Amino acid sequence: MSVALPPTGRPLLLGLAGIGLALALAAGPVLDALAAADDIAAARDRLARAQAAAAAAPVPAPLSAADETSLAVAFRTRLDALAAGRSATVDGAGLQPDPARPTLPRLSASLRGTAEGLHGLLAALETEAPLIVPEEAVLSVERPADPEIGRATVMRLTLTVRGVLLPAPTTGRPGPGVTP
Repeated sequence: MSVALPPTGRPLLLGLAGIGLALALAAGPVLDALAAADDIAAARDRLARAQAAAAAAPVPAPLSAADETSLAVAFRTRLDALAAGRSATVDGAGLQPDPARPTLPRLSASLRGTAEGLHGLLAALETEAPLIVPEEAVLSVERPADPEIGRATVMRLTLTVRGVLLPAPTTGRPGPGVTP
């Protein structure tokens, strides 16, 4: 049994099929436009992040020197300068080579001072150039406070940080006694 369409239904069916075809053909560019809008939004987001990174303050350079002696002197000088403006004293500072990481030797220091002075010194080490990030810091009480005579608590800070040994510059010329 077949259903026969009246002669007036055929043009209607052809019209609906034409509209369906037009919608199918138009959907491709619409979907492409939506995908392009998503790509543009992602690119704007990347641009905003890149602009924010470019506007951020540069990261201070780490404490570095060409050799171990210069690095130890630079570390001690930096600690002395920071301690001078605070209630802190540097008792000693030195370098401990690390065979596992020869370009990043350990630097150690022993300091005394008030809790506020040592805290300010540590904050300055981590935020001001040259940047020194503590690897280990041990804080202990050296001498308790004495309220009768007005003496503050003296703290001891044992500090371990990493320095950076810079590679020797190359001149491109052979060294003495070397023939090219």
